[in-house]
Amino acid sequence: MNRNLDDLRLDTPEGLDEFVRRSDAMLSRLGDAHAELDAVTGEGEAADGMARAVVDSTGSLRRITLDPRIARLDVATIAEAATEAVRAAQADARRRTEELISEATGGEPVTLDMAAARRQLEEIGEDLARTLRDLSAGF
Repeated sequence: MNRNLDDLRLDTPEGLDEFVRRSDAMLSRLGDAHAELDAVTGEGEAADGMARAVVDSTGSLRRITLDPRIARLDVATIAEAATEAVRAAQADARRRTEELISEATGGEPVTLDMAAARRQLEEIGEDLARTLRDLSAGF
């Protein structure tokens, strides 16, 4: 099955079983990827490589390196290059994190449409109440 979790019908036992099975598998893969996610770094550069930055998985700056040639530039240009390198590194870390999550979830979106899930659970509750009323009417 290549359906998203959001596409599963939760109003049938089979749909609920499939939802639980796939959710458990996804959580297991995400748990396995946790250490890899913590180790993610992003790298970026600007000003023809004269400004380089490395950030951690949260996007926090770990290191910035300025080539001595950058000293020929004015202060505003150096600051802009440093900022651009950090932003590029953060984008790289974000991309790497998204790739790891996509691999861990098998391309499955991590979000769940809670409104749709709530509606389906309400339908299940109404069906259950109706069945119980029907059963109790027979006694």
